[in-house]
Amino acid sequence: MEYSTPAPAGLPDVVAVEVRDNGPNLTSQDAAVAFERGVLYRHYAGQRPVGSGLGLSIGARLAQRLGLRLTVEPAASDDAGACFCIRLPGSTLDH
Repeated sequence: MEYSTPAPAGLPDVVAVEVRDNGPNLTSQDAAVAFERGVLYRHYAGQRPVGSGLGLSIGARLAQRLGLRLTVEPAASDDAGACFCIRLPGSTLDH
């Protein structure tokens, strides 16, 4: 897990929490549907190890209910896996 530094002066304080995995590469097509319940599970079942297909959907919906957004990007071209990120307003962490 990685935490970002405070934003430069004039920009809102944001703390980014990133989770990187080293699973199979996540294509841009996969990233586009990663938070839809069961889509990646159905696509890859029988081809590679998969979870239940619920975790990313639940995480994205929980973030949305908190007024946040969960995002995903494929890992760098030389790495397998993906990077999932949620950005938290820094002011909420001061309390």
